[in-house]
Amino acid sequence: MRSKTVIAFILLQIASFAHAFSDFVPLRERAQAHSLTGAIQSNESIFSNPAASAFNQEYTLEGTFAFPRSFSASVLDTRTSQVGGGLAYFKEQDSESEGYRHGVRVSLSSRVSETVAVAVAGKAIWSKNQMESSNFKDLDAGLIWNAGFATAGFVLRNFSGGDKQAEQEREMSLGGRIGYSQTMYLSAAAHSKWGQFAPYEYGVGVEYVSPWYFSLMGGYRFQTDNSSLEPSCWSLGVSFLSPKLSLHYALELPESLEPDSSHLLGLSMAF
Repeated sequence: MRSKTVIAFILLQIASFAHAFSDFVPLRERAQAHSLTGAIQSNESIFSNPAASAFNQEYTLEGTFAFPRSFSASVLDTRTSQVGGGLAYFKEQDSESEGYRHGVRVSLSSRVSETVAVAVAGKAIWSKNQMESSNFKDLDAGLIWNAGFATAGFVLRNFSGGDKQAEQEREMSLGGRIGYSQTMYLSAAAHSKWGQFAPYEYGVGVEYVSPWYFSLMGGYRFQTDNSSLEPSCWSLGVSFLSPKLSLHYALELPESLEPDSSHLLGLSMAF
């Protein structure tokens, strides 16, 4: 019995060294340190919390380029019907194997009351490098509560169990966001592996939305296991906003010497 407990503990520790957010992390989520699980979002909800767009009524296209060779593109429609839909694709470079990882996500979201919305997102992820290739399919589920000045959200990733070989494990995220006068926002989130009580990552983010069509973002996320694969890091971001066309930039600054800083540039179009 004791040996089984020791083995289970070791396996949990090994699992905790997996990369935080095994899916593609969108731009504003990175700019605010992975803290937007409980925030109302637009296209980026398809990747982070699929329920987070249910309180918007919009039709938007968005693209993000992450230097040097990773990118994503998405379309979101929460205006046509009571059930909102989103479609997204990403291609992400693996710096270690010099290969690429591709992913497609489809999300459906809907309000179930004046303050609560739920959603589900199906995903297919495949990768190929010089040594091997892998394919993976699963579902994410999301929930968000909206009280106007404050929001809270929950996400269960890889609902069917995930695949450790594809670095996709079942995990949970819980977060919230508080706003003041529609200009200042504070968000926080915690991310845990399924069956592991203590979160492997915390994120805290802030955003200032100016009446002069721009916003400033920042945050800090830290790992509880001091994993070298996904180090703690500071983040910064700026968005230039307009009713039809918006431009976004994000920068991640790891505390360790490796990996290098990450730069992301994004464009959003509303119709």
